[in-house]
Amino acid sequence: MHAIRTGCVRWGLAPLGLALVSCVIDEVEDYDVGQARFCEAATPWPSEYGDLEQGLQERIDTLRRQGRTCGEVRHNPVATPELAPELRCAARVQATWLAEHSGLSHDGFDDTSALSRAALAGYRGSLRYELLARDFAGPGATLEAWLESDEYCTALFDRSIVDIGIGHSRSADGGAAGWVVMLGEQRND
Repeated sequence: MHAIRTGCVRWGLAPLGLALVSCVIDEVEDYDVGQARFCEAATPWPSEYGDLEQGLQERIDTLRRQGRTCGEVRHNPVATPELAPELRCAARVQATWLAEHSGLSHDGFDDTSALSRAALAGYRGSLRYELLARDFAGPGATLEAWLESDEYCTALFDRSIVDIGIGHSRSADGGAAGWVVMLGEQRND
């Protein structure tokens, strides 16, 4: 797992055989990501990333309250899910992985799966969906891309969804962005 960095510059002292990396970390905030040790890398988190995650959650909440047609199926309005800190953790871990590696995959660091990441984060519900996106500039473009997929669109309107976790991260060089939404159904314990 890589630390979150923004504004990194690599420079070297060739005659001495040294290479150094200088990074400026933007303002960070502590967000609730649960208590699991697995989640230590998900907080503190750059406030810019947290703001983008919040923007995506607000758009998803608005969308679910309005209803929408996905392909040929009309979905009526549904309740908005609650933020689950453990799903936020798992989503941030995968978003960081996506930002640092090429392509889209539900496989993450150390060959973790969406289910294993949710479990490692301490989520006690049933994970239903993990939505992935890469290199979209903001929450609006990311959500619009997901709505163009009947499968992703329908997942966003699943009535059994009560929990959500959203993660956004950028690569160390700031070039690639990872977006992850995890949607869960709370178990009755």
